[in-house]
Amino acid sequence: MPLPTKTLREAAAELGIPEQEIRAMIDLNKIRAVFKKGTFHIAPDEMGKIKRQRKTLPDSAVKSVPAAPVTPPKPTPPRPGIPPTPRKAGP
Repeated sequence: MPLPTKTLREAAAELGIPEQEIRAMIDLNKIRAVFKKGTFHIAPDEMGKIKRQRKTLPDSAVKSVPAAPVTPPKPTPPRPGIPPTPRKAGP
């Protein structure tokens, strides 16, 4: 008995990638899918293939998490005995 297939929506939810990306892989013949009952169905071995491919992507290809905002450095406190340098006023 064959293993149950997953719909495009179920596959996208399980893999954590958009449906459009999976559809593009199908269109480019990178993965196989069956069009059944008006939607694409993906076999479990193809799901495993996508997971393996995504694990081997270089770090530059993986979307990075936005970095925390950089806080500006704190001004250094004035040292005793040394007068602060005067600043020029703008034009």
